[in-house]
Amino acid sequence: MEPNDVVLGCMLDALVSNGEVDRAVELLAQWKQRVRPNTVIYSTIIKGFANSQQAGRALDMWHEMRREEVKANTVVYNAVIDAQARCGSMEVVSDLVKHMQADGVALDAITYSTIVKGYCVKGDLAQAVEVFRDMQKGGMVKESVVYNTLLDGCTRHAQFALADSLLEEMLSSNVLPTNFTLGILVKMYGRRRQLDKAFEVVEMLSKRFNLTLNGQVRMSLLCVCVNNNAPQKAREVFEQMKLMPNGLDAKAYNTLIACYTRNGLLEDAIGLVEEAYGLAGARSLPHGQSLDVESVEKLLQALSQKGLSKLGVPLLERLKAAKVPLTGRLCVSAMGAGARAPGKWRA
Repeated sequence: MEPNDVVLGCMLDALVSNGEVDRAVELLAQWKQRVRPNTVIYSTIIKGFANSQQAGRALDMWHEMRREEVKANTVVYNAVIDAQARCGSMEVVSDLVKHMQADGVALDAITYSTIVKGYCVKGDLAQAVEVFRDMQKGGMVKESVVYNTLLDGCTRHAQFALADSLLEEMLSSNVLPTNFTLGILVKMYGRRRQLDKAFEVVEMLSKRFNLTLNGQVRMSLLCVCVNNNAPQKAREVFEQMKLMPNGLDAKAYNTLIACYTRNGLLEDAIGLVEEAYGLAGARSLPHGQSLDVESVEKLLQALSQKGLSKLGVPLLERLKAAKVPLTGRLCVSAMGAGARAPGKWRA
């Protein structure tokens, strides 16, 4: 019994969905002489290359598709354009659009959005906005996705005046923001050293559009507090995150521990390590998660530099008792003479 194109397509999709793009290519090469590849089969593999950031191989597969005279549709073109846009190869994207038009394949909202993303990656915000205006003329801008792409591009490339204009336009056009929008805005105001503005815009937009802040937004708020050397404000956000259904994760603890260590709040940092691992009570870290070894070791080094081995050594002993993974050589050397005293912990 020979597989047909449907069966082969399902097998390739299963491989690609599990990150096995190379095996999918091998399977296609094995069967292509017995089962003629179709548009769906090629689009599956091209999407796999796009998702794994292999733009060149996605383009090669598109060329093979053309050699095999398999007709490409909008889905295929969007996939190969996406692969190029992710790395800012906009000359290639332009060439693909020309082929798309020559093949009589219509550009849809996804095509335009992907092109906008590509120009944002490249840093050509003027061209990104020009494509965006074409989308508006075609009535393709109905949700926040493209605005989010532009706002993120503006943030990455410090085009803050343009970002302000786009945000004002977005809100005046009654385009609903999402938590992703809020996360971008938090990062933007954080980079502008406008910490109060970051909190203000989150509060204003969440109330206006009835948005419940998700963990990603709160994590962004925590990070901008840390990056703006506002440990007290960071702690407020941290405590709010504790009340969320999923609680706190290792990333949140690592971020605040690093903040406290950098600002000399070493006893507070020790308290967070103890809380995370339950060294003095219930464990707060989710099962299977642990703090970054580097963040704990930097805390221990700071304690050593401040002559606080009397705090660091007991912490090391409690971590060892709790079977926390640490690189002993670095930890012991970080504690200086106090850690090497007789009877003290060694890895």
